[in-house]
Amino acid sequence: MNENLIQAFRADAEALLSEVTTQPTAEEQERQTMLQEYHTRISTASDMMSRDYAIDDALLAPILPRQGVVALVGSSDSGKSTLLRGLAMAVVRGDEEYIGFPLSPRTHRALYISTEDDEAAIARLMRLQVWDSERQNFEGLHFIFDTDNLLETIELGLQTYAPDVVIVDAFADLYTGPLNENNRVRSFLQLFSQLAVKYHTLFIFLHHTGKRTESLTPSKHNAIGSQGFEAKMRLMMELRRDPLHPDLRHLCIVKGNYLTEEYKHDSFVLRFMPDLRFEATGDRVPFEMLKERDVEREAEETEKLEMIRTLRDEGKSLQEIADMLGYGSKSSVHRILKRNT
Repeated sequence: MNENLIQAFRADAEALLSEVTTQPTAEEQERQTMLQEYHTRISTASDMMSRDYAIDDALLAPILPRQGVVALVGSSDSGKSTLLRGLAMAVVRGDEEYIGFPLSPRTHRALYISTEDDEAAIARLMRLQVWDSERQNFEGLHFIFDTDNLLETIELGLQTYAPDVVIVDAFADLYTGPLNENNRVRSFLQLFSQLAVKYHTLFIFLHHTGKRTESLTPSKHNAIGSQGFEAKMRLMMELRRDPLHPDLRHLCIVKGNYLTEEYKHDSFVLRFMPDLRFEATGDRVPFEMLKERDVEREAEETEKLEMIRTLRDEGKSLQEIADMLGYGSKSSVHRILKRNT
């Protein structure tokens, strides 16, 4: 073989070997470290689709997920606390269903943060909900009444106790900022969302609905405060009294990111028993049928309509009527007249 050709091959081989054995630069090492750190924090779509995930991903199938942040809202006398206290007791007791839905706890433990009722009040209510012989079966249900350093206490419980569910009763007592500031509400709830992911548990927040919302259709917009509260919730439920039957309640799923539409338009009718238990009736009622008549508001509107008609009969223009009655423009007066013709 030509000596020059041999030398050329040798030079190429040495150059290739040099490239292979050359140590990476500091910049290259830093980039490699960053890539490794990045890949510990993400999942690729291909990896996700190739994994086998557990089908059992619901605590109360299919409405309550195993993990995340959800809310139950309602008026102050609807029974929200009783319903969720009953859920916590069912989780700890090992019940296989609750209010008609399959219940699948893993640890049979629950953590309940109470800001509205003290220890004596809750003890009195729980005695009504269980038989005397059952009272020793609830060692797995823990209550927190002291909310100082609450997040620290909750995380300590999550680390050592691993509850299936953490119930926060109530949101407005823990969040002390303005309820109408979206960013502040979202930042507050994000702290709990991070704990839910880190410890694979479910947080349920109790919150109140606004005044007169029971004269409206059940909706995620009925909760007091900003859209920031609703936006952070994976699921929202509204518990509402029946307009005609005082022993009935309607559990309305007003937001469910992972639920089909069949769950979101009709209520699940529950019977509120004298012993403070809730029982599923098996009935469902369209949301539109749950609106209560707001008699006071209807009387006000009737009175205003009569004043508008009287002023119009006196020859006043729509703008003059609007100015006299405090409406923003004559179009508001026109709409009222048109709606009642």
